[in-house]
Amino acid sequence: MKHFSEAQWADFARNVVSMTEKIDMQEHLHNGCQSCANALELWQNVFSIASGERVFTPPSETVRVVKSQFGAMVSQENRSFRLLFDSSLQPAAAGIRGSFSARQFLYETEEYYIDLRIEPRREADRACLVGQILTRKGMDRAASGVAVRIQEGKRAVAETTANRFGEFQMEFDGADDLCISIGGNEGNEILLPLYGVQSNSFKTRGLQ
Repeated sequence: MKHFSEAQWADFARNVVSMTEKIDMQEHLHNGCQSCANALELWQNVFSIASGERVFTPPSETVRVVKSQFGAMVSQENRSFRLLFDSSLQPAAAGIRGSFSARQFLYETEEYYIDLRIEPRREADRACLVGQILTRKGMDRAASGVAVRIQEGKRAVAETTANRFGEFQMEFDGADDLCISIGGNEGNEILLPLYGVQSNSFKTRGLQ
């Protein structure tokens, strides 16, 4: 008995075989070939799953949040950075998923390690940013005196200076296009995205 290949059954399941070949393959199944019937069932399941994936659409709120986060990313002209740690990517402890909790990041640039912790405030749409800047080289690792600003687009909404331990703290309102500027003048600063602080996003869900 002649058997058909896996590729032929995959084409049969997608209905892209010629009419002559389709008739031959259907007749082959009617003759009781179980191995080919199993192959066809496998590819029909694969095709069904693939068809379902095509119609999947993420929630509009998720799309909006992702777009706003990418909007705060630095351009190619700005100094590069690397995200080393994001606490939201760690497994949540049992019983506290979706709770009103802080979110922590660790960034690395050519000059600094930048540790950030965003803590939501329970009143209105406000949050507190606590951070520390450490230099990557030298004996004194604390980056004291470095200017730190929270920006909505290019507008500063809060600003401070790192203390002698490289530490700083600021409170601010949530918005859809926030980033943090570290040191330097405009065009020469380090710009880092602030994830999860969109307006109204942490009042009811925490920093998610």
